[in-house]
Amino acid sequence: MTLTKPISLEDQIKQLALEEGAVLVGICSADSIKEKEASDPNYLLQGAQSVVSIGLNLDDEKIKIYLSKKERDPFVENQDDVYKKLKEIGEKIKLFLEEKGYKAVNCDLNFDYRNRKKNDKNPELIETYIKLIDKEKNNTITDKERAMVERMQKMLDLATPKNPKEQFQEGMVPELSHKCIAVAAGLGRVGWSGNVVTEKYGARVLFNSIVTDAKLTADKQLEKNPCNNCKLCEKACQSGLFSPDETQNITIAGVEETIAKRYSKAYCAAVCGGMIGQNKFKEWSTWSPYRLKDGESLPKDDSINEYVMKLMLECIKEGSVRAKHLLVQMKAIRDGLHNKPKGMYVPTCASCQLVCGPTMKDKKESYKLLKNGGCIELGGKWDPEYCLK
Repeated sequence: MTLTKPISLEDQIKQLALEEGAVLVGICSADSIKEKEASDPNYLLQGAQSVVSIGLNLDDEKIKIYLSKKERDPFVENQDDVYKKLKEIGEKIKLFLEEKGYKAVNCDLNFDYRNRKKNDKNPELIETYIKLIDKEKNNTITDKERAMVERMQKMLDLATPKNPKEQFQEGMVPELSHKCIAVAAGLGRVGWSGNVVTEKYGARVLFNSIVTDAKLTADKQLEKNPCNNCKLCEKACQSGLFSPDETQNITIAGVEETIAKRYSKAYCAAVCGGMIGQNKFKEWSTWSPYRLKDGESLPKDDSINEYVMKLMLECIKEGSVRAKHLLVQMKAIRDGLHNKPKGMYVPTCASCQLVCGPTMKDKKESYKLLKNGGCIELGGKWDPEYCLK
């Protein structure tokens, strides 16, 4: 009689994840990453012992169409589907662990900042303001509504935080860093841009994490970093978020990485947030048609934080399509990308991640598509109203 070795809990979890559609799955111990505020699983589950990391790749061909600025919808739909699928897979792993008698938390995905208030009504107030501005432009606004606009504009004038740096740095701590979890669980390593680079898919992967009090055997981290420091990610970044030459060291689960020196997240907020589509390079743009005045560039010092905060408030006050773009982002940050209506949040950038394909040939081709894709201009065929479905 041949005895069949029982399948371990770890293997059951991995098998479930792969059967449900994940392409990558790994496990790390909670202790290995709890020293960093952004990756401490105890924030979500006191007594956490382990974290399961799952990854799902984005579609290469749809990415190339997006980078070339031929069409945006196919990539947007693919990204939406991947976010929702990761949440669904995470929920099945959570329920599986609970059936085994363990506690588990299926994490939120991108924009899961700790200072996010899920009952925040500011997006609805701004939506009302934008509608009133539209009525004012069309000369259909009443005296009562005009008085309301004036009051709201005064509120916006007072809305600039006393410390904008805190808003973009200390105020943007995720509930749990899926990047740190993925690295600690052996799914990838941190590349020059700060994105997680995997062996098979490059940086074109999105992640979710499931925290549990089950004490699981952790997987080994990748010994070799898949990032080859080609730095095409830096050439693809319009914002100036990270340096082409200067470095900084970070440590995740005991492994030290040398990556590009990163600056304020305000740079990314301005460009990836769609407020502007150009900064460093003028021969091509992101999918955003907006520009700074008179060919200006973002400041290269600490004034960037206040500059971008004022830019954000100016965009809202003008009540244009750009204000509507900011509004849908605010709703996505509050509600989570996995909860938003399909197509509501439409990206304009993410180039540093998306040019990083699985091979050097792919990376070079992707960067060429981005650079040769030219500029998106306001109006005409690429009028941004179409992204506000």
